[in-house]
Amino acid sequence: MIRVLAGALMITGLAFASGGEGGEGNIMLWKTVNTLILVAGLYFIYQKWISPALEKRRQNVAELVNEAKSLKEESEKNLREAERKLEEAKMKFQETLKIARETAENERQQAIKEAEEIANRIKKQAEETIDVEIKKAQNELRKYAVHKAIEISEKLVKESVNPDIEREMIKKTLKSLS
Repeated sequence: MIRVLAGALMITGLAFASGGEGGEGNIMLWKTVNTLILVAGLYFIYQKWISPALEKRRQNVAELVNEAKSLKEESEKNLREAERKLEEAKMKFQETLKIARETAENERQQAIKEAEEIANRIKKQAEETIDVEIKKAQNELRKYAVHKAIEISEKLVKESVNPDIEREMIKKTLKSLS
């Protein structure tokens, strides 16, 4: 401000020096004074209202830039965290899937093993039942054969009472049974 006023005063001094006593010098003086008043008024307005408004606007822009930077950093941090959580979730999913497959395979193997054991027990029981039934059938067949042999023997004995023939028949019958 002081420099502007000093410059204006120098210009005014030059105007007086070159103007002499005539009316042109006075007009130049007043033009210079008006210009100085205008410049001083503009400087005053600039200092009073425009400069603080510009400074306030500069500070607002700086705050917005800082806020935007911090929001960007926070967003990047949240993005990294979300990506990390996504990777963890993928890993847990893969692990769970692997465990589920292993469990299913183990259950399948266990079911097969149990089915084989049941089949073997059923087969063994069936074999035992067949053996018992065969023995029963053999015993009944022997009893039947003995019974028939006795019947035939009695019949033959009744028909022919010859002791030699009778012994021979008994021996043959007994041989055929054993």
